[in-house]
Amino acid sequence: MKLDKKLIGSRIMQQRKACGYTQEQLAELVGLSKNHISSVERGISVPTTQFIFKICQVLGETPDYYLIGKANDRTDRIDALIRSLPPDAQRITEKLIETYIDSID
Repeated sequence: MKLDKKLIGSRIMQQRKACGYTQEQLAELVGLSKNHISSVERGISVPTTQFIFKICQVLGETPDYYLIGKANDRTDRIDALIRSLPPDAQRITEKLIETYIDSID
């Protein structure tokens, strides 16, 4: 199985923003540079196993979530709720969530 660096980085960024951290704050919490966090989030650098474990400790979720997108019970519930909406409502919900995440960064 090939890992998608961009998707891994995107999941880390989304979870970081959901937790209310800036890249600088996350870098301090995991003991790495802001540039390294940025590089991983943009899919330029491949995160090491140690990096993923540190991210899990700080941001929550499991290594599976960051590496292959497997959700936990909470995200499964959110996903199920969104999938129960009609397609137009799903698109609106997606935009609302994106707008919210952008506003907390």
